[in-house]
Amino acid sequence: MIKYYKQLPSTQTAVKEIAEKNFEEGFIIVAEKQTSSYGRIKRTWNSNVGGLWFSILLKPSIHPDEVSKLTLVLSIALKRSLKEYKVDSEIKWPNDIFVNGRKIAGILVETSVEQDRINWIVAGIGININNKPSKKFADISISLKEVLEKKVDRVEFFTEFLVKIEEIYSSFCSTGFEMFVEEYNMNIAYKNEIVIIDDVYNNIVSGINLGVDKDGRLIVNTKTGFKKIISGTLRKYKI
Repeated sequence: MIKYYKQLPSTQTAVKEIAEKNFEEGFIIVAEKQTSSYGRIKRTWNSNVGGLWFSILLKPSIHPDEVSKLTLVLSIALKRSLKEYKVDSEIKWPNDIFVNGRKIAGILVETSVEQDRINWIVAGIGININNKPSKKFADISISLKEVLEKKVDRVEFFTEFLVKIEEIYSSFCSTGFEMFVEEYNMNIAYKNEIVIIDDVYNNIVSGINLGVDKDGRLIVNTKTGFKKIISGTLRKYKI
């Protein structure tokens, strides 16, 4: 079921409220505009009219430890969708999609867990389609319209993207992340370059980005050896 709104504070918040009411998996809320959207670590996300802003309710039969990998496979689904438009993109670990060095989309996965069981997962996805990024983010953001130099049919893009999400989500639930490792690493941004990561423990790790392992952890070759990072914020090292 897909529910559409002209405006919402956040599709993510709306679907989380639905999740608590025990709605079935696959429920989607789409908004033409969001006024209080957010990404990882509650960072604000500019969600003006013309973009594609939606959240989907998922209830996979996987261990909670696998949840972080879901962000990675959803990134692959989005990468594949952009490829259909002949747009070459990169995945900036763990949750951003870049085109020409600028952010075109972001993915946020939030979950409710009880002991070793997942109650629900809400995956929020924001894509710059026909919207014009604000002046504040103009240098670091880009839209699909800007890349293609023409307006894009958002309904068509959304429909094709949902098909890819269903395909990749089904495979992930059945076989796990391991089958996606090679594809993810082929498309990861800043591969074999020096990066800096602020991890979940407020540690700063710097080193060469070697991609992810079968557990979805980012492998970084630091001066003191290899480190495997499960979550954090990555940026490219600038001299």
